[in-house]
Amino acid sequence: MSDIYNAPQAELTEASSDASNFGSIPKALAGDYRVAIGDTLSEAWQRTGGNKGTIWLGVILYTLATIAISVIAAMITGQSLTDPSENGGVAGILSDLIVLAATAPLSAGLIMIGIKIARDETVSGTEVFAHFDKMLPLAIGMVLMYLLIAVGLVLLVLPGIYLAIGYLMMTPLIVDKNMGPWQALETSRKAVTKHWFAIFGFGIVVFLVYLAGFLALLIGLIWAIPLMSIAYGVLYRNMFGGHEANPDV
Repeated sequence: MSDIYNAPQAELTEASSDASNFGSIPKALAGDYRVAIGDTLSEAWQRTGGNKGTIWLGVILYTLATIAISVIAAMITGQSLTDPSENGGVAGILSDLIVLAATAPLSAGLIMIGIKIARDETVSGTEVFAHFDKMLPLAIGMVLMYLLIAVGLVLLVLPGIYLAIGYLMMTPLIVDKNMGPWQALETSRKAVTKHWFAIFGFGIVVFLVYLAGFLALLIGLIWAIPLMSIAYGVLYRNMFGGHEANPDV
């Protein structure tokens, strides 16, 4: 005879198991996380069901907004929209900086869609417009990242490759953990370094998935892009966990 006063052990065990998949900043910095490429892609594939439309809406909104921002930046700086070969100089650099600063929050929103799906959080395609309050730190972070990677590539190439993978989690750390640009760059680099080769392998596999979708007459991208987005979200979740205030790290 069952005891109605007993706690629902199965449900608690399942919840505990789910929670164990969530990392944290201290765990990530200590390397206390797994990069199981097969498991990550398998979970991401399961989560694409019912979420492809959300991700594709985000992609469409991101694309349209980026085009509009590029046109406005060109008009402000006097760049040619019909003959890019005429562009350049200080005005060209200024136009590029405007586009980078204005699109950085859009990229962050697109990334957060995959992360929120991985964490079973409510999200919509309009998430791409939700992080303009972080435009300055995101833009500074992007500029620093590009500069450091470029310097690393000049210095025998390998340091640049190391940093390109190391800074993979910079953007969500700024918007999700409320970090400053340099703190996000260093937190990402230090955490990724613990399993750098595994994450490098993850990046190669994700690229191959995209390539396969592209070569399949572009039709495969209908599944490949949501899969890549959520797979990144699962990896981030397993490393850094859920949304939280920024602790001292």
